[in-house]
Amino acid sequence: KQIGSVSSWDGLTRLAVLAVCFAVGALGGFLFSALGVESPELTDYLRQYFQSAGQGGGLEPSLGATIWDLIRWPLAAFLLGLAPIGAAGVPLLMGGRGFLLAFAATTFARLFHLPGVAAALAAFGVTVLLAVPVLFVVAEDAFRQSLSRLPGAASPPVHWSDRARALAPCAGLLVLAVALQQTVMPALFSAVCARLLIS
Repeated sequence: KQIGSVSSWDGLTRLAVLAVCFAVGALGGFLFSALGVESPELTDYLRQYFQSAGQGGGLEPSLGATIWDLIRWPLAAFLLGLAPIGAAGVPLLMGGRGFLLAFAATTFARLFHLPGVAAALAAFGVTVLLAVPVLFVVAEDAFRQSLSRLPGAASPPVHWSDRARALAPCAGLLVLAVALQQTVMPALFSAVCARLLIS
């Protein structure tokens, strides 16, 4: 009975569960970075990275690396949705994504203050504005699929054609994200580094 009630959660309930997991992970990443011990090696490495970017040091990622960076999380969520283990795996995935994103952004801000915040926005802006919403859509669908595959589930998995139609806009957003990450964002990141992070 309990599994049946979980598998019958509506879309808003599933999104709320995933949003809580993402937020808890993000809070953990923020605290882990904010309370971390100062690392001169990490500071020097990032300073050199920012200086190289600001001087046009050829840090633009390859197309393949950009595509992989943007699709790996939605792909992982989609694959988890193919099995009952995704009922636990998808929320954990969302928590992990929130943790890593918040940890990276907080580390930039902690080590370089306001210029670090600007660098974080330039580095992760496309991810936050496009890739994370896509991840939520794919993860909610995968979560629903996993819950429907639990023993005693109240509803069957959704047909593949219906899923393809529902997820098609996500592919378009990911193509846009790849295009921005290959064109606009490297120039923006270099400009931020040149103006704010090169002494």
